[in-house]
Amino acid sequence: MGFRPWTAEETAQIVGGEITKGSGTQLVNGVVIDSRIVKPGDLYVPIIGENNDGHRFIEAACAGGASTYLCDVDHQNQYSAVDAVKIVVPSTMEALRQLAAANRARYDIPVVAVTGSAGKTTTKDLIASVLGVKKNVMKTQGNFNNEIGVPLTLFQLTPEHEAAVVEMGMNHLKEIHRSIFEVKPHIGVITNIGSAHLENLGSKDNTLKAKKEIFETMGPDDIALVNGDDPYLRKVVPDPYRVMRVGIHQADVDFLAENIEQDAAGSTFTVGNSLYHFRYPGEHNIYNCLMAIGVGLICGYTPEEIQAGLDAFEPSGNRMKREEIAGLHVIDDSYNANPESVKAALNTISAQADSRVIAVLGDMLEIGKDSEAKHRETGAYAATKAAVVIAVGPLSEHTAQGAENNGAEVYRAENVEAAAEILKAVSKPGDTVLLKASHSMHIGSVADQLKSH
Repeated sequence: MGFRPWTAEETAQIVGGEITKGSGTQLVNGVVIDSRIVKPGDLYVPIIGENNDGHRFIEAACAGGASTYLCDVDHQNQYSAVDAVKIVVPSTMEALRQLAAANRARYDIPVVAVTGSAGKTTTKDLIASVLGVKKNVMKTQGNFNNEIGVPLTLFQLTPEHEAAVVEMGMNHLKEIHRSIFEVKPHIGVITNIGSAHLENLGSKDNTLKAKKEIFETMGPDDIALVNGDDPYLRKVVPDPYRVMRVGIHQADVDFLAENIEQDAAGSTFTVGNSLYHFRYPGEHNIYNCLMAIGVGLICGYTPEEIQAGLDAFEPSGNRMKREEIAGLHVIDDSYNANPESVKAALNTISAQADSRVIAVLGDMLEIGKDSEAKHRETGAYAATKAAVVIAVGPLSEHTAQGAENNGAEVYRAENVEAAAEILKAVSKPGDTVLLKASHSMHIGSVADQLKSH
């Protein structure tokens, strides 16, 4: 069973639009914004972006099978020859949000929303894995966590789903605010407040303010689940939702990890009287697990069921993706980077590696005015975990300086192609290689070049 259809008339009512061509009885079997992936019976919503106006592709979408399309008032006199139902709306972006909220409202199921400066995707996947032990779970796929990705995620909800886990990213204040009414979570999770997006937000206090927008639709029966060791998240108080906290270092949290042991096989720790194991080491992964354990316990799962969910977890995207390439143990963690996530990745690699570690570190973007100092600090930390550091990009010159000053063997590369050549020259069979940088650096392509070599 898939998307529950609306009629065109119902669709027009949801979005406050007017049918100006075609029949209101026409069924809408799905919602898309990309004319290239239209299926017969879909509603095409043309989004106006920075570089493209989706209205240009209305004819292509309808030729591909769209039965209905939206059109904003500025384009209402165009496309009259298109053979499909036409609904004119004030704003196609606002209509997309309204449709997503309407589809979400059809289902009385537990919904968890996840945000944070680092770890939100892993936490989302862990929560979905735990809930998936007993329920059919819909979760955010890929990087569909922004203002357009969130509604597209919610269109994936069908009558078969028994729970949903929605990831919410942001770069600016009010970004989550504009999307949260679509999601209306029962549990809102914030993993941490870090350095990501300081370039746009200016301070960690502003980052906290932006992240707290995830709680705006929650009521007295809903729960804000936050990292109780994070000094900024300790400022979160009931309003009117309940607040529960996870932690390792503060004893006053609701879900406390104790008796922690870590080795190359992963981490073991207790929460209450229950022992848990996770096959990926690193303190940051214990925090991610604690969020999933907390959600599981809140939802009435037993420790045994929660452990089954932790065991079933598989990382998504380029997150700790492990490959054996040309005799090297390559860990591609290139989905994104900020100082906190780079240090976490280095901790994980150094705990698991039984060989020399080479860290290929590229520029960390959008981390604010102290970017040079943060790159130097990251380089200095890398020198404590890796024998060799290959710094890629102009900002990473500061990473190189920090690593050099702390005794690492350092190489500089202008781009990923140069980094791959350096890696080929200096690596030895059995070395462990970490690839980590902001997404736009495309540092993961180093692995592709190793394969071609």
